[in-house]
Amino acid sequence: MGLLDLPAEIRNHIYTLLFSPAANRTIGKGEQPTTYNFQQTLSLLRTNKQIRSEASAIFHAQNQFIVIDTPWAARAEHYVHFESKVPIVVSSDRVAAGGFEAWTMQARIHAPDFGVPETGARSFVVHLDDLAAFCRTWLCSDLSNPGLNSLLELEFVLRDPCAREWDEPRIAKETQRKLLLPFAAVKGLKRVSYSGPLSPLRSVVDELKKRMAEPYESPESCLRRATAFKDEGNNALRLGKYEDALESYRLAWEAMHIVVNGRWRFEHAMEWYNKILLEEPYKGMQGQVVRLGLRVRLVANTVQLYLLMERYEDAKFWGMRTINLLRQAIGLPLDTPAEQPEDEVVANFLADDVGKIYFRTAMACKALDDMYQARALLKVAAVYLPRDRRVKEEVAALAPRIL
Repeated sequence: MGLLDLPAEIRNHIYTLLFSPAANRTIGKGEQPTTYNFQQTLSLLRTNKQIRSEASAIFHAQNQFIVIDTPWAARAEHYVHFESKVPIVVSSDRVAAGGFEAWTMQARIHAPDFGVPETGARSFVVHLDDLAAFCRTWLCSDLSNPGLNSLLELEFVLRDPCAREWDEPRIAKETQRKLLLPFAAVKGLKRVSYSGPLSPLRSVVDELKKRMAEPYESPESCLRRATAFKDEGNNALRLGKYEDALESYRLAWEAMHIVVNGRWRFEHAMEWYNKILLEEPYKGMQGQVVRLGLRVRLVANTVQLYLLMERYEDAKFWGMRTINLLRQAIGLPLDTPAEQPEDEVVANFLADDVGKIYFRTAMACKALDDMYQARALLKVAAVYLPRDRRVKEEVAALAPRIL
């Protein structure tokens, strides 16, 4: 029995399952970004006219694609995909080689003041499911490069990918909102315009304009939200809700514009926080210093969480990542402890939290039977936490025995 021999209701159910974004998405592991592959799925639409007629509307109901057109395609694509981990459906190279006709919207970024030519391969494609993440990446780019958006123009082009030549193109209001409103995260553009045969509804355009005019969330508010998520994670950890704790910690990183994906972490918006804060509870404090303190506490808590989850490799990885950053800050080579533990201590720098990172990372090394590393880390932890009973006990327990 072939596909077309099945009842229409069952065929539609099969199309729905095959065309769902999740069925065509591969979640990235480690430092690898998430990817899509619709090639096999789309080949079904080319089987015959009946299947194409039946299945096209179902495909496009579940998948709206946005072409991002930028003067800096390769650089922008790398920043979006590899540094910010936003999935890309079709790369700029593939768009240039074969085009892409399944799009619902184009977002054309123009930079007239940069003198960048408006020709060449400069488009990549994202899925509607990931559009908010793309727009947040753009937000982070503007925060990292103050004033960038004031030099950019954004042009939207909408189309109905299912419409035939004689049909009147239509995009439902709710779909228009899903396509356009994520760009509310993008502030301060020189100009926003709409072109093409399908004009968005005035109410949606006005809503986007109003939201775009709202100012960015202040650094103080971002730090307060990050602290709240951290505290939520700590409460979940105490209750043994480890996956909830992990998600709360991820949201804490995200709240202060730091992307965490598996073992990969990327910090945005350093300039945004590089100022004296004006709102409580941080009034008068330096924003990057407050942010750094939150980062250190989050690492200490995350290492503890991985220990409780018995994910010792992850605990060691995140602990050593911060420890190596601290070592490099005082001039030590990567993965090289100081000859004397006292020389590895950063004076007056979050001693309790840094000490916890050293101690908890040492416990991960111990669980992995890396006793040399565990001893070296414990010696530094003992300097940071000289009165901590558990540290003293572990130093004694791991001391080499003379037979």
